[in-house]
Amino acid sequence: MSRRSISLLLLAVALGLLVAGGFVQFDDTSGFGAEQWILPLGGLAFVPALASVVTAWPDPKARLWLGNVLAGLTGLLIWGSISDDGFRFIWNRSEGELALLEFATGLVAFVLIANGVQPAPADATAMEPGVTQQPGPGRWLVRTAAYLCGTIFVVLVVIKAGADYYARTECPEEGDCLAPIAGFVWGALAVPVCGLAVLVIEIVLWRRRRRNTAEVGGG
Repeated sequence: MSRRSISLLLLAVALGLLVAGGFVQFDDTSGFGAEQWILPLGGLAFVPALASVVTAWPDPKARLWLGNVLAGLTGLLIWGSISDDGFRFIWNRSEGELALLEFATGLVAFVLIANGVQPAPADATAMEPGVTQQPGPGRWLVRTAAYLCGTIFVVLVVIKAGADYYARTECPEEGDCLAPIAGFVWGALAVPVCGLAVLVIEIVLWRRRRRNTAEVGGG
C-alpha cells in the first residue's frame, strides 16, 4: 500500500475510535455528552491520528491528500456546529473547545497542503550534472504556514505569561481576578510584533533572492 492509502486508513481508524468512544454525538442538546465518553478509546484514537500525519509526511502527494481530507473534515465540523445544536465532537462543556479543535485541524491541513503543493527542492547532489537551481520566490506557502504556526505558539506563550504575571502582581487574594483578560491583551499585542518579525524575515529573504538572481544573471 502507498503512504497515501495508509495515512488515510489510519485517519479513518482514528475517527472510528472516536465514534465508538462516544466522542461524536448529534443529539447532545444537554451539554453533558461527556458522561458517555469511553476515555481509553479517545486516548487510543490519538495514536493513529498522529501516525497518519507521520506516515504521509515523507510523500508530497500523501501530504496533499491527507491535508485535503483534513480540510474537508474541518469544513464538516464547522457546518455541523452551525447547523446542529446537538452536534458534539470531542469537546466537553464549552463550544470554545470545538472551535479550538476546528482551528487545530484546519492548521494541520494547511501545513500538509502547503508542504504538498511546494515540497522541498531536490538536494543539490541529486540534481543532474550541469543543472543549477534557479532563484525565485521560494516556498512562500510553506513559509506562510511556518509563520502562522510560530505566531500562534508565541501568542499562546505570551497569553500564559501575561496571565501569570497579572495574577501574581495585581490580583487580590480574595475577589475577582482579571488575569485571563490581561493575558489575552498581552497576546493581542504580540500579534503585531510577530507580524513585524515576519516582515523583517521576508525582506531579508527578498534581498537574498535579488542577490542570487544578480549572480545567476552575471554568471
